[in-house]
Amino acid sequence: MTPLPAATSYVTLGVGKEVFAVEVGIVREILESGPITRLPHAPAFLSGVIDVRGSTVPVIDLRVKLGMDAAPVTLETRILVADLALADRNLVVGLQVERVFEVAEFESGGLQTPPDIGDGWRSEYIKAIGRLRGDFVIIFDLPKLFSAQDVYSLSAQS
Repeated sequence: MTPLPAATSYVTLGVGKEVFAVEVGIVREILESGPITRLPHAPAFLSGVIDVRGSTVPVIDLRVKLGMDAAPVTLETRILVADLALADRNLVVGLQVERVFEVAEFESGGLQTPPDIGDGWRSEYIKAIGRLRGDFVIIFDLPKLFSAQDVYSLSAQS
């Protein structure tokens, strides 16, 4: 069982009707959505690449990566640029989300491990579940959200 994270700050973001969070420490910046260069033969979850101060950054549509249908880009759509520390490399990715809410604090005692409901549900990329103003917030373990094949695809595209 993965230990629960210590109390820390998280960026909360919206994907569909759900609220997710990622640790502030991995977030480089949050950008308004702009032009994304599409790549031929890219995995469905890879929207394309963007330029971030001279660096090519792959952009992941988080909805698609989570098995949802893609959503249209709106004025609230944001790209959260994050540093992922993987086993064999560091990877910078942009996560396209429908909206970013705030930086929130969760106390470690208020976080719970994901429920164990059997093999039919993939929860390995969920670090913890917390509550914010009475609503559940799912805290991602972003490096675990991407399989080795995903990482290879992203590295090859950027």
